Amino acid sequence: MMKSMSLFAAIFMFATAGAGSAQDAEAGKAVFKKCVACHQIGPDAKNKVGPVLTDVVGRAAGSIQDFKYGKSLIAAGEKGLVWSEETLAAYLENPTNYLQTYLDDPKARSSMSFKLKKEEDRLNVAAYLTTVGSDETAAEEPDTAVETRTVEEVIADQVFTEEFMSDPANFAAGKELWFAQCTHCHGFKAYPGKAPKLKPAKYKPEFVFKRIYKGFKKMPAWNDVYTIDEIRQIVVYVKGQGFAP
Repeated sequence: MMKSMSLFAAIFMFATAGAGSAQDAEAGKAVFKKCVACHQIGPDAKNKVGPVLTDVVGRAAGSIQDFKYGKSLIAAGEKGLVWSEETLAAYLENPTNYLQTYLDDPKARSSMSFKLKKEEDRLNVAAYLTTVGSDETAAEEPDTAVETRTVEEVIADQVFTEEFMSDPANFAAGKELWFAQCTHCHGFKAYPGKAPKLKPAKYKPEFVFKRIYKGFKKMPAWNDVYTIDEIRQIVVYVKGQGFAP
């Protein structure tokens, strides 16, 4: 009887552990939306500001030949750093600190300024990256409804009323989105030289929406990451009196 119970317990633990991993990877897929401004993933992915992350697990750091890595990351790869769930999760907490520790060099620097503060998010993203290889299909596509209108039509449709712009809920939602993503290129968190600080008093709401939705020069279009409503909320925060770039 005891043996049967032990066997049942083992089977239960194995099954629930598998389910937990799948759930973590799915949650990581959602968090990965924060990363797509710089990284692509999937069979047709291309290098952007950051390298392709398809098949990153098991790959030596700084090893994609056609991407220009920072010197410290290349040095870490030459020293033996290989990306795994554990090393990716640790790196995402603070890339520069991680390289300084790994290389035992206080002058080491990462070109990646983005950080994931929550441990759960870091673990989930790392779990997700283990599931996406070159044989996956459209894994980099966000879980948002397909927009059937053209970019120009969407931009032309935008009207920002005083009521919408003064809604505290819109301001709060836009602020959360801004600090989750935009400050990595704009504002006080910006990596030096990556993007200019904004001067929102100069811009009309429609102009801000256009820049976020369509992109501009090196700034990516965010219409494949955020919904129209979310982009409109970012506009409210950027134009709000409490905006802190």
